[in-house]
Amino acid sequence: MRNKRSEAENTNIDRLVSTEKVDAILAGAMGEFLAHGYAATTMDKVTAAAGVSKTTVYSYFQDKEGLFTALIERLAQKNYREAFSSLDAQFLQEEPHKFLRRIGINIVEQINHQQELLSLVRLIIGESGRFPLLAQAFVRNVDKPALELLSQYFAAHPELQLPDSEVAARIFLGTLIHFTILQEMLHCRDILPMERDRLIDNLIHLMTINHSPKSVATDQYSGTRQKSPRRKRSSSGKFKTDYGSELKHLRSIRLTDTAWEKLAALADENNLTRSEMIEIFARTSSSGKQD
Repeated sequence: MRNKRSEAENTNIDRLVSTEKVDAILAGAMGEFLAHGYAATTMDKVTAAAGVSKTTVYSYFQDKEGLFTALIERLAQKNYREAFSSLDAQFLQEEPHKFLRRIGINIVEQINHQQELLSLVRLIIGESGRFPLLAQAFVRNVDKPALELLSQYFAAHPELQLPDSEVAARIFLGTLIHFTILQEMLHCRDILPMERDRLIDNLIHLMTINHSPKSVATDQYSGTRQKSPRRKRSSSGKFKTDYGSELKHLRSIRLTDTAWEKLAALADENNLTRSEMIEIFARTSSSGKQD
């Protein structure tokens, strides 16, 4: 019994030592790659930086390309896990506005707070001409999982009326990545200033424009008011009446923004347009006077 317990303890110790060595090697490799670039980094430099023997490095990683790929995989797993950690197993059923805002903020914040990741992306882009496999490894481990998850979500929500879920996923993620590249990598905060929440809120509006029955009537950034659907015209070009042969009692109306918002909310509750609600109010008022 003691022998079996001793073997188990030894196995755990070996695993712990292996994990510590791998961590040391990857940390040393990251420092060397970022300091000298991929081409100028050698396995000897990584070995010295990690404080382990060359035999140890090669026992875990076959060559420099394998080491760099492992480094990408490690960072990708860490950042993907942190960006999407708040998503539970029922994320596909979550309401679009909440899900897209939560995941949008997670992606931007996770990238912005990882200077090491930003530096690695700069390195990969710079070396992609000579070493395309490195760039492909990054896309395979970082972009591809995120795009697949977003595509899966959009496909599971046909009420959004997006014609192509994969294209929608690329538009959503691409907008966030482009925003981050401009803000954090190309140092364009002053040249092209943009608030994170402003970008994300308007991006979500575009992605959910066909599924926004209870959205706010006024866009806080553009000042554009959402309009109620227009009534259909007859063959002669005149508007068709909303209520059969009844007269339209209200010719025009001017309301405050607050009144418009309350009217829109009431119309949503009754599955009507705002113009229909106005006519109902007009009919009711006229009926009361007659009584």
